[in-house]
Amino acid sequence: MLNRAVAKTESKATENKTQAIISQLTSSADLQSKSTPLTERLQTSLDLHQVLSIYADYMVQRLPVSALQFISDDQIINLIGDYESLESEYSVMLYADKEYLGQMVYQFKRQPSYVNKVRLEQMHRQLTFPLRNAMHFSRLRKVAIRDHLTGLGNRALLDETLEHISARLKRDNKQSHIVMLLDMDGFKNVNDRHGHQQGDEVLKLFGNLLQQQLRDTDRVFRYGGDEFVLILENTRPAQAEDVFRRIRDALDNDISLATFNIGVSAGSLVMESFHSPQDIIDEADRRLYAAKVAGKNQHLS
Repeated sequence: MLNRAVAKTESKATENKTQAIISQLTSSADLQSKSTPLTERLQTSLDLHQVLSIYADYMVQRLPVSALQFISDDQIINLIGDYESLESEYSVMLYADKEYLGQMVYQFKRQPSYVNKVRLEQMHRQLTFPLRNAMHFSRLRKVAIRDHLTGLGNRALLDETLEHISARLKRDNKQSHIVMLLDMDGFKNVNDRHGHQQGDEVLKLFGNLLQQQLRDTDRVFRYGGDEFVLILENTRPAQAEDVFRRIRDALDNDISLATFNIGVSAGSLVMESFHSPQDIIDEADRRLYAAKVAGKNQHLS
């Protein structure tokens, strides 16, 4: 977790360059006054990044801010500019009904005046509850779309992601996106010989291995049991074969997994705009089955 009081990026200098660090406490009673244009805008979304972007766009039109970050316990979100000089940094810790939300860390083009500080305080009061609602929604969504065991995306998120890619392909079908379904060869023996608790640990290790072998733009999902799905964007079939070989080699060389004598088979296809999520999985599954029949530990596309 990021420390609430001292969470800073490595580019930040010492505290004596920070003009002020204050706490902005807001209670429900503070917000019983009439609505403002900012609160109305903030209440149009429950997406955390969008709520913060709405606030940043509104604020930057009114105050001479050159950079802005939101820092919570588990993330840092850059909203405006880059932190290059800390001559006029101003950090505010935000609370809503005593619940800590995070810090808004500003860098001003010039030292903020008293009037600007008052404006900020007013804007923070309007931000805190929409921000809290968005953060709660974000946490609930993460639970809903993540596999409880591996932390990877689950089938619901997979379907959603495939729908989004399909919509993009309808607008531009020049790109090649690969969907790969993988299954662990010999996993049943792990459960039979070592128990389901050890089997769960193997699934987690394999999920981590997949993530380590992929690019930041690639995505991994647990489809169910010992089946995993990869979405490899902007990838050609020959490149997908290279990805599979890299995964297979990593599995063979993984000290923790090699002791269980497991392999991996896969089936993949290039996604088309007319494919439904189920069409894609069904076809990948047919190719995966063919790979297993052909001798396992191989990939068919």
